[in-house]
Amino acid sequence: MSESWRGQKLLSRAEFHVGAHVTKFLRLQMLSTSGRTSATAGSDKTNRFALLFGTLDGSIGCIAPLDELTFRRLQSLQKKLVDAVPHVAGLNPRSFRHFRSNGKAHRPGPDSIVDCELLCHYEMLPLEEQLEIAHQIGTTRSQILSNLNDLTLGTSFL
Repeated sequence: MSESWRGQKLLSRAEFHVGAHVTKFLRLQMLSTSGRTSATAGSDKTNRFALLFGTLDGSIGCIAPLDELTFRRLQSLQKKLVDAVPHVAGLNPRSFRHFRSNGKAHRPGPDSIVDCELLCHYEMLPLEEQLEIAHQIGTTRSQILSNLNDLTLGTSFL
């Protein structure tokens, strides 16, 4: 897009509630997840970047891009997990992450972002529930775990 200055400027795509005041953003290159061997690890570069951010309460977060197929799969999983897992302090993740503005027009909300904190609960579910949820969204458990693993590897900067 012309507004991005040939990819040098980040464009706003969504707004969501983080839960604390963000004080600093840092753009970091994501690590490659394809063919992670010792011979090719240094030469295998990716042109994808993620934002690492810090908040006033000391928490650290990350915003990273996903390819379309992975995003759709994880978004479907997220919608199922909202009803399948108990939530911290009874906060519904969809309502909690919804951006609230003071009368300003705003962009699409949390539907265009997947919440990895919620998605990580999938691995902690009993095997039968994992298989059932995977079947309900039309995929396999191994594909979901592979997508979550790729996301974890791609954003393992620290």
